Amino acid sequence: MPTELMLNFPDPTQVAVHLHIPDDEYADMTSAFAFINPLTNKDMEEIRWYLEDYGTGYRAEPDDERADKAREQLRNWGTALFEAVFKADDKAYELYRNFRDEEEKGRLLTIAADHPAVLSLPWELLRPAGGVFLFGETLRISIRRRLPMAGEGRRPHKRKPKPVLRLLFIVSRPEDAGFINPRTDPQAVLDALERQEQQRVEVEFLRPATLSALEKRLRDEDQPAVDIIHFDGHGVFDRSGKQDKEAAKTHVSLTNF
Repeated sequence: MPTELMLNFPDPTQVAVHLHIPDDEYADMTSAFAFINPLTNKDMEEIRWYLEDYGTGYRAEPDDERADKAREQLRNWGTALFEAVFKADDKAYELYRNFRDEEEKGRLLTIAADHPAVLSLPWELLRPAGGVFLFGETLRISIRRRLPMAGEGRRPHKRKPKPVLRLLFIVSRPEDAGFINPRTDPQAVLDALERQEQQRVEVEFLRPATLSALEKRLRDEDQPAVDIIHFDGHGVFDRSGKQDKEAAKTHVSLTNF
């Protein structure tokens, strides 16, 4: 197991920091302390616009100027988020430094939360003031999200090795949302698969990309079994984690690739 620093959010206003170093048989943690989200709704909208709108299509010169400002702010947003966790508690910062100083590959920083207000934050931007983004450390640090409630399901089925895997793409978009190119993400995966020396993955796209079509496909014993599902989806979100009726409708109708 790799060295892991976990930010565990029992709710959006509290966080506890856990550090586990398997090689040293070391584990330590903080008590839960207050977490105050430093990013405003405007900040989050700028990040969304920069990554999803500006980055996926042709823009005019005023958009370039707006993008330059957003790009300059990335470091500030990352530092504000870093300090909201690690500078809010002395023990949390001590655990971070111990984690940072571990010289091994495969270190993990895990965000464990069940609430979208936490999971939607741009944790990939984490960086100490005057430092580099954590994912850019020389010995790379992977940043991942985890849903604690997801572990309460059934035990996974045992799988037998297969010479060829079946990959099912699901590309969906909510209704009444701005255009997000449906080809960008799948194309990157397809390009990576083509670079393999041996083709060990067969690709299929779900059409139409609806929940009922997915259920029907997974139950269809006349077709090859699906081994991997790659879901490329975007949706509406509000900071309270609740959706009104109109917002909920946008998740029902999905666009074909």
